[in-house]
Amino acid sequence: MTTPVPPPPPPAPGGGQTLTVNRDNVLEVRKVILSAAEQAQMKLRALQPSLIVQAPAGDEVSKTSAAVWTANLVGNPDSHYVRLLQYVDNVVDLGRQLEEAAKQYGYTDEEIVASFNLQQGQM
Repeated sequence: MTTPVPPPPPPAPGGGQTLTVNRDNVLEVRKVILSAAEQAQMKLRALQPSLIVQAPAGDEVSKTSAAVWTANLVGNPDSHYVRLLQYVDNVVDLGRQLEEAAKQYGYTDEEIVASFNLQQGQM
């Protein structure tokens, strides 16, 4: 069984917003985006165990229902949890794009790292 289709994206101006950066704000924008992504990833990882649904009883319906819910929430490759992690990865990629933009604006690697360094090496 696959995870149900997610709801449609929010109407404009919610999704797909435009982000304008320049030499003066590129490092601060990168910092805000990577900080938010890092916090989201930590919160998601902390939340993961609580998304496992326990069967309320020992009967087959309860056990099967719990297994299906758990799969939809965290177990399947297309689970809600995995989708959220993919979204966070996309936000991290945006931060990396901003790093490249900062280099094009003339910032050094040291200046970029000093502006914000991801705390989790896995991002």
